[in-house]
Amino acid sequence: MKKTLVEKIRKYRKTLLIKRKLLFINMIIAILPVTIFGILMTKVYRDTVNKRTRQSVEDSSTVIADRITRVLKDTENCSNYLTVNINKVMENKDINREMSLAEQKAITNELYVAKIVFDEIESIAFISNNGTVFVSDNTIQININEILQSSHLKKLKETSGKPIWFPCETRNFFVQDTTEPVLSLGKKVVKITTGETLGYIFVNVDLRAIGTILSNQLINYRLVDKNEMVISSVTSSEYIDEEEVTELLRQGEMEQITRYNGRSYYISNYEIADYGWSLAGVTDLNEFSVEAKKLLYMAIIIIIAVMVLEILLSYYLSKIITNPLQKLKAGAEEIAGGNMNLRLDFKSEDEIGQLGNSFNYMTEQVQELLVKVDYEAGKKQEYELSLLHEQIKPHFLYNSLDIILKLSDMNRNREARRAIRRLADYYRNSLSDSKKIITISREVKIVEDYLELQRIRYQDIFSYEVDLDESIMNMLIPKLTLQPLIENAIYHGLKYKEEMGLLRVTGNRTERGIVLSVEDNGAGMSPEISQSILTNQPDGHFGVYSVNHRIKLFFGEQYGMAIQSKTGEGTIISILLPAKESMEDGN
Repeated sequence: MKKTLVEKIRKYRKTLLIKRKLLFINMIIAILPVTIFGILMTKVYRDTVNKRTRQSVEDSSTVIADRITRVLKDTENCSNYLTVNINKVMENKDINREMSLAEQKAITNELYVAKIVFDEIESIAFISNNGTVFVSDNTIQININEILQSSHLKKLKETSGKPIWFPCETRNFFVQDTTEPVLSLGKKVVKITTGETLGYIFVNVDLRAIGTILSNQLINYRLVDKNEMVISSVTSSEYIDEEEVTELLRQGEMEQITRYNGRSYYISNYEIADYGWSLAGVTDLNEFSVEAKKLLYMAIIIIIAVMVLEILLSYYLSKIITNPLQKLKAGAEEIAGGNMNLRLDFKSEDEIGQLGNSFNYMTEQVQELLVKVDYEAGKKQEYELSLLHEQIKPHFLYNSLDIILKLSDMNRNREARRAIRRLADYYRNSLSDSKKIITISREVKIVEDYLELQRIRYQDIFSYEVDLDESIMNMLIPKLTLQPLIENAIYHGLKYKEEMGLLRVTGNRTERGIVLSVEDNGAGMSPEISQSILTNQPDGHFGVYSVNHRIKLFFGEQYGMAIQSKTGEGTIISILLPAKESMEDGN
């Protein structure tokens, strides 16, 4: 299944139009960097926000802890202040007698003044050693029996006068509202001069003041005592609940990030060392990362805008590129249909325009090549007719038969039979099959039969030598390549020499290929005639001309014939052939 899907994707990719490929690639190139940049930028910004959030929470917690400590210190100072002033009021009083009205009024007044001086105090109560109760506000619930039986009073009696902080709780004595929790400081009032107990002070802290201190727009604080009792909290129910915060704080981490209900929270814990209390802060990081979200949304908008712009630009760019290519494709199809006169017009000079010009040049070259092929086909037929004429050679046959007849009349029967054998072998090798390409060894056999017959006829005109390297005998050569050259040497060179001539046929292998030469010391020829034999069709030399062009036709333009001749000294005709033992051989 997976392999089939991969194959389908590959097939789709191969058949996908260039226009769509360009659009797809350009979209990736444009969107990928913007996306990566947006993600990285958002991450960096978020990390920076988290770091600044931690620092902000730490700074805020330090300030709030200092303010709470100051409230607690002021509460203790208030208890100390009252201790001193109550001592003054009861300085001359016997602790065993009842207080006078003036003394009672003075103590009540001290409580009232202390509450005014220390504005974080909600209410103050004082119970004397004989059970008389004094309060700073008439709204305070007294419940004397509850007071006398309470653990609070028992703890105070056991102290030497050191203040005690009671847990934040709801109770039904020394409070204004029995349903609301109260944070109280208790202190035994000892007579300074004698050490006798004068009574007990209960100072209630105004929790609204602490709540005001804890209130923060983004950080939700709660104050916890050493018994893990919550003294004050401004944590809203929409945030992480109290139990979750308590459990996290029990783990001992001073700060950590946690997720709750799909939101991230930074939990901090600041110790108020002097009291063993802790200030826990819960910060919703999502509120701090609003800017990061805005940045992310902006990045998304930019990506979408870039996508739209990239689609438009890619479409325009693909039209610029693919329209000329489609024009080229249509032109190629029309040329393939046979319209070789078509020429494409490209106005641009860029790569597409250059490609169009190259296409037009290629079309012209193909058209010229077709004309050349037609010409070569006609010339090939002409060469084949020339070859057939060379093979048959009616005048050579007549002359050979005439020589044989004369030899017979002269009773030179052995020579006549030898001539007949040479003539038969010559025509057998020349006409026995339809091969146009034969081995050099077979070509040499044809040449030797021809030369021997011509030597019998012109024995007083020339002699010959055939000397070819054995290593080239299996190489290929067009049939009847050497015979026309030998005939040309005899009839246009040696016949006009006044003394005995020599004709040599040689061959060897070089770095360029196989070199065969036909050399005579006959009459020679002028450079003009030599050049015309190679380029034109001069009268009397068509066989030599056709040899040169047949070699080029079979093996290519780099092969062919060369002529060296000087009037009165002789001629050397050399031919260059590839070293091939078969037409499939690429060497």
